[in-house]
Amino acid sequence: MLITQVDPEETPLLSRLGVTRCYNRYHEWLQDTLESGTGSGGASVEGAAATQRALEARTRLYNWTQITSYIFGISGTQEATSHYGIESEYAYQLEKAMKIVKIIQEQVLLNSTSSTGGMGSVCATGARALTGLVDCLTTNVQTGSAGSCALTEDIFNDLLQTIFENGNGYPNIAFCNGFNRRRISKFQTSNTRMLNMDERGVLRNTIMVYMSDFGDISFVLDRWIGGGNDKGVIPVLQMDKFKIAYLRKPFVQQLGIVGDSKDAQVITEYTLEYLNQASSGKLSALATS
Repeated sequence: MLITQVDPEETPLLSRLGVTRCYNRYHEWLQDTLESGTGSGGASVEGAAATQRALEARTRLYNWTQITSYIFGISGTQEATSHYGIESEYAYQLEKAMKIVKIIQEQVLLNSTSSTGGMGSVCATGARALTGLVDCLTTNVQTGSAGSCALTEDIFNDLLQTIFENGNGYPNIAFCNGFNRRRISKFQTSNTRMLNMDERGVLRNTIMVYMSDFGDISFVLDRWIGGGNDKGVIPVLQMDKFKIAYLRKPFVQQLGIVGDSKDAQVITEYTLEYLNQASSGKLSALATS
């Protein structure tokens, strides 16, 4: 007999993030900039003495680590009983717990808003919350009209132009919900589109890659985008500028046997590292119905 798990378990953002290491609950990294030149084009008077220039300080960026955990347990009877489709109830529940933790991580990395305030938050008086993807994108933002503005190709291109002019990146991937994925498939200009009738008589009509004036954008359907806040948000990312930094990679902590039950906890501690959020942007407050 086959046991079918019916709930969704895909984690599009988590699966695409680069992985790095952090060494403290307060994770920091450095950002540097280039001068944009001068109005004179750097012209110098013939024979002029060199003018000393002070080095500009690099910018420190940070994010807090967040602990994600999930506890599960079974009774001695459950483990001893013969079950259809599984050999060990404990192994089966552990597999489910690992999938659940991945889904929680996906939701946190997308939608979490930092709830910490100063170094006092390192104590055990409250749970730390990291700054998620949607919240960290602050430089390049196109905002709709309180959920009444539907996504159009012009709005999408306006954001790409804003990213090009304000940042120094070339975004290559966009995450969106089901409604906005359908809106994107209605874009009419030049793009890489699956629009053909195959030998089975199946019509495929969807945009896989949007070929814009500012680079090619792939679209990823993500059911967890926006959480309970702005479900109309669409992050448009230069993907290599975002990583998940682990203080503790996922592991299983045995909680011991209490009476006739066996409990365990899956734990991980991590944060989102955004090396240059200005290379990306987001559309927000778009209509979702």
